[in-house]
Amino acid sequence: MMKKGSLRISAIALAALLVCASLFSVFAATYSIEDGASVFTQEQIDDLAAKLDAAGAKTGWEFIIYASNDGTDSDDMESHYDRYYAQGGFESNAIMLVIDKASDNRIILSYGEVKDYFAGAGERYDEIKSAMKPYLNSGDYYEAAKVFIEKASDVQTMGKPNKIVMVLQKFGWIIGIIAVAAGVVFFFVNRSRYKNLGKSGTYDLAANSDVDLRESEDVFVNQYTTVRTIREDDDSSSPSSDGHSSGTF
Repeated sequence: MMKKGSLRISAIALAALLVCASLFSVFAATYSIEDGASVFTQEQIDDLAAKLDAAGAKTGWEFIIYASNDGTDSDDMESHYDRYYAQGGFESNAIMLVIDKASDNRIILSYGEVKDYFAGAGERYDEIKSAMKPYLNSGDYYEAAKVFIEKASDVQTMGKPNKIVMVLQKFGWIIGIIAVAAGVVFFFVNRSRYKNLGKSGTYDLAANSDVDLRESEDVFVNQYTTVRTIREDDDSSSPSSDGHSSGTF
């Protein structure tokens, strides 16, 4: 009996381990760090790997840091590293920092649902870049990479931007001024129209109306309708430019 009981416990324990392993494989964060330009020490790479792993677990995104010596022109950075992303087998929801040491160009690229957290909110990219620039300008790529991980993780916490709210926040004061001006104009126009209400403002219907039922006239209106079919562009697997790239910096 003891032997059978121990076998049952072992089977239950094995099943539990398999379940835990499967859950871990589902929720395990993925990340990538490639230092082709040798801007990090091995100790720094190990530390960044731990931070990237934690950020991926927090956000559900894949964080990618790629330091290269490609010497890519600033105008070609986006397309060049889009190809790197497409060929690298990365997760669909990813954010990537590229440091091209040879050209001294940097860019942040987002993919999948990550784009939605930046779309229409370019200031989120700007905040990350502004925080990184002092370290990049001094050549401290390690600290710059840490700032990137921290600030990009914060973006996910902010949630996806509400475009209506963003417009109101950005142009609310202009809308307010227009609304006040329109209200003032409306008030004075209507005040001038109705200030003579009373006897002096009555309308002499008999003197100002004329009805003649003997005349009739048919008016034909020609209507022309033009129909134009607008073809929607085919859906492409290439990432959208809205929210996709921070631009080189």
